[in-house]
Amino acid sequence: MLPVLCTLILVAALRLLLLLRQRAVLRTQDQAYALGLVSQRVGQQLWQQGWPLILIAALPWLSGAGPLMLLALVIAGGLWELPAKAVKPFGLDARHGMNRMTLVAFAREQAIQLALLAALALPAAWLALQLLARTDKRAWLLIWAIGWSGWAALRALQPQFAARLFDRLEPLPAGALRSRLEALLSRSGARVQRLFVQASSARSAQANAQVSGSARAPRIVLGDTLLAMLQADEVEAVVAHELGHLQRGHLRFQLLMIAAASFLMVMVAAALTAGIAEPVARLAIAWALLPSLWFFALPLTNYWYRRFEFEADDSAARQASGAALARALRQLTRNNRNAPLADRWYERVYHTHPATSERLARLDRAGT
Repeated sequence: MLPVLCTLILVAALRLLLLLRQRAVLRTQDQAYALGLVSQRVGQQLWQQGWPLILIAALPWLSGAGPLMLLALVIAGGLWELPAKAVKPFGLDARHGMNRMTLVAFAREQAIQLALLAALALPAAWLALQLLARTDKRAWLLIWAIGWSGWAALRALQPQFAARLFDRLEPLPAGALRSRLEALLSRSGARVQRLFVQASSARSAQANAQVSGSARAPRIVLGDTLLAMLQADEVEAVVAHELGHLQRGHLRFQLLMIAAASFLMVMVAAALTAGIAEPVARLAIAWALLPSLWFFALPLTNYWYRRFEFEADDSAARQASGAALARALRQLTRNNRNAPLADRWYERVYHTHPATSERLARLDRAGT
């Protein structure tokens, strides 16, 4: 157990160090919401690290357990995270007037997530135990392959099926904006199935847009808050940014990147738990360790995500308007209360998007 405990202590120490650095930067910018957000994020991660410690303490009672016990431990881990998940919408966001989600909606969403987790975890738990019973050397490779394949399939199917369980999605209504965006899609040659509007205002005052699905059948989803906030040319620039992700092959690259990073994390988790003889306990602790181990993959994965954002900005400036995208970024930064600057080490580890000031400077240089 010593390797597991040392790993958890190291990750917790690094997270606290980055938290202190980022808080020091945010205090100079008078960013109360961003200051609370970084504390909430790191606090949630530290809370999450408590679950593997509980499993280690419960080792004497896990001897001889089977797939149902493993399933119960996975679901219990999901329940353990609920209090920390509730802090953002009903604590931080509520204090700053950003939350629109009710307790009933939150409970419903979490119940659906746990039900989906249980439906997927039961066959996965049985199969993982069968693999470990036959061969330890190849079992973890197969466990990773099954897990990653399942994640990739869910990611591809999420827009058509899972997304509708959590948010109301409607096709973008006919009108001048839709005609303008369809003309952009036609010019770009992108293979986008449809443009959708998400009722994001029912959960938060924050505005966003995203591309989802697979590279073969992508969808662009625009939040209703975003549509209410931006002008038509700004919305066009945001959609052009999302198209840039498709045209640059970012979705395919992300699949490969997550495959490589998750493979390393699973192998490290297997090595750290090698001293645990009980299969159920070993699998449960390895599963609970993955979020902490992922911390070490964040600098590399988020480096590429930030690079993707710059590339998508460049595409938007070419296909629509860099000036309109800059105005949209300023609006979104103000509305979502994002900090324009960040500590460089915190940004390298945690930020999937570059600082707004860097993106605006790049767009300004491209326009001159």
